[in-house]
Amino acid sequence: MTKIKSTRSNNPDSYDIWDAGAVSYIMNSRYSPQLRKSLPLVPNRVTDITRTDQRWFQHVNYYMMALELILSGAVEYRTERKTCIAEPGMLYVVAKGSNVRMVKSGDRQRRKLTVLISGSCLDSIADSLGFGTDRLLKLSSPEKTEAMMRAIERGIAEGKSPEYLSAKCYELLLHLSAELPQGPDDLRPAMEWIAEKPEYKTSIPELAKKCGLSESTFRRKFTAVFGMSPASYLLKRRLTLSKEWLNGRISIKEISARCGFSSPLRFALAFKSFFGETPSSFRKKKQQKTER
Repeated sequence: MTKIKSTRSNNPDSYDIWDAGAVSYIMNSRYSPQLRKSLPLVPNRVTDITRTDQRWFQHVNYYMMALELILSGAVEYRTERKTCIAEPGMLYVVAKGSNVRMVKSGDRQRRKLTVLISGSCLDSIADSLGFGTDRLLKLSSPEKTEAMMRAIERGIAEGKSPEYLSAKCYELLLHLSAELPQGPDDLRPAMEWIAEKPEYKTSIPELAKKCGLSESTFRRKFTAVFGMSPASYLLKRRLTLSKEWLNGRISIKEISARCGFSSPLRFALAFKSFFGETPSSFRKKKQQKTER
């Protein structure tokens, strides 16, 4: 009988589940978790893993970003929207908040190098560079990418300063942003605006104007880079932010207005469609956990 394991992170709504099996850790370096909220970016862990079995692994509402470089074999990544296969020379970006299952693809053993990143500014940095959603990158220089990831691993092992490691993470993300099908530079004004003022009731034409693009060109480029329409992206960003507000004492009516909904009912329907529960049930569950 298959044995299923599960672990929860320090975020009670985020957890990992997996089909327990043999794993060979060539290297597994951890960084101090105490600095996760005090630095813009933090490399929580770097792992080099080889697997030969048919086991699977799944992130649910993932609380970090994972950069997974395939060194050998192939890995299939499954999300609600799509399935893709990452082969050697490719890197899969697991975005924060992602729900993704990873399974073996083909008969070969697979080996992947992973850097897990968190930090106080992860959301805004990821959004501005084009990594607000899951991405599969076919790298022009896998060797350079691996070298940058190994530099972070060495920095952890050698006890480099937190600022040094934070800068190395940012350099890696900047390097990877250049590998996007269409670079985010012409979309950067819109992404910075969304990151700084996610609750602002902006429109798609306004965002296009900030980028100096026509609305149709903006929509096309945005969808090509982020894998979803601007409207869908804004909805996801605002609903994700609403979960933070629901942890406080702001009324659901006010939160719905901040998120740009015409009524609390429309907000509740969108929230349930996205997260599988209503805002009130989410708030009640969080309050119960706090009281324990």
